Amino acid sequence: MKNKGFTLVELLVVIAIIGLLTGMVVISIQHVKAKARDSQRVSDINSIATALALYHNDNNNYPIYDGYITSEDDLSVVLEGADAINEMPIDPINQGDYRYYYQSTDGSDYYIEYYLETDSMSGKSNGLNYHIP
Repeated sequence: MKNKGFTLVELLVVIAIIGLLTGMVVISIQHVKAKARDSQRVSDINSIATALALYHNDNNNYPIYDGYITSEDDLSVVLEGADAINEMPIDPINQGDYRYYYQSTDGSDYYIEYYLETDSMSGKSNGLNYHIP
């Protein structure tokens, strides 16, 4: 009489294949999440730049501030108070290198530093990027 069922080797092969497929899916999802965060960062920087342009049109200068954008910092208070932006965005991770940094020392110009996790954004590279008007 033949035994019906799977051998131990067959079960181990199936489990190994399922493990590989699961690992590939997890890696793919992580990359998609990083691309989504990068897209959010570029959108946030464009929103901040638009708010700064509106502020500049009304005041003929940019807010003077040198530091990270935390939504409670002086830059955020000034732009929100001037109705240039409803709520100042912050980086989706907002820790380590992944924070927005604004600098304008005399109000005539500014730059914003931000980091991207991938090379997925057209014209932007992985790592440190700058927005300058």
